[in-house]
Amino acid sequence: MALTATGINLSAFGQSRRPVLASASISDKGDVRVQLKPAEMFGGKNKLLDKSEEAFAVWRAGLLEQARPIAVDVAIDIDALGTGGNRRAPAQRMLWELTHRPIDFAFFGDAPLTDRVGEFGVRFRAMLAASAFQLGDDLFECYPRATVELLGFRGQYIGGAAHHGGNGWKADDRNKRGDKLMAKLLAELGINPGQGGEKLDSDDLDATLCALTALAAASGEGLLTTKELDGEIAERAARRGMF
Repeated sequence: MALTATGINLSAFGQSRRPVLASASISDKGDVRVQLKPAEMFGGKNKLLDKSEEAFAVWRAGLLEQARPIAVDVAIDIDALGTGGNRRAPAQRMLWELTHRPIDFAFFGDAPLTDRVGEFGVRFRAMLAASAFQLGDDLFECYPRATVELLGFRGQYIGGAAHHGGNGWKADDRNKRGDKLMAKLLAELGINPGQGGEKLDSDDLDATLCALTALAAASGEGLLTTKELDGEIAERAARRGMF
């Protein structure tokens, strides 16, 4: 029986476009297929005076329709930010510790609570707190930027775009570094486009990586253990001067 899992690029919320939903499945023969589409449940525009439960109901209903586990690239565990957590007293922390988690700092990620992405993240976490989703099982956070780096790729692919022609993946603009890295990533990952998938951008890639991570979690293969991930974070953070 084929395994299926879901990934959603929620970091795109309120930025370049609406979030992208990816559904990944693996056949009995080991063939992996990923389908991309807009995450319609997050497609509406919410106003500050809207009732939160009305928005949450739409989000929950949309999520419940998806195959689980669901991996999302929005910060979920932020309890240690600001004055929270028990690592050290706030006055004894470095400034980055008040706004960034260790994984954000280690992989040069954005602060989870900044600008529109952070605004949505707060609402998304409130929705999860009022739902029956089991964090870590039904739904968990994925970090595409870290995945790309751990695969050995260097550089900023965010904002990049590439297309597939007769000779493989090509950068939309050969003068843009992000586009060139996108083409390289798609080629190295062995992504073969189906109908409608001949042109992909970084939002599509992030959703795909989320879905593949969720699929790996469902199959129990291809993921770092908690100990291995903690070791990677500690090593990279140390190189940035964390300790």
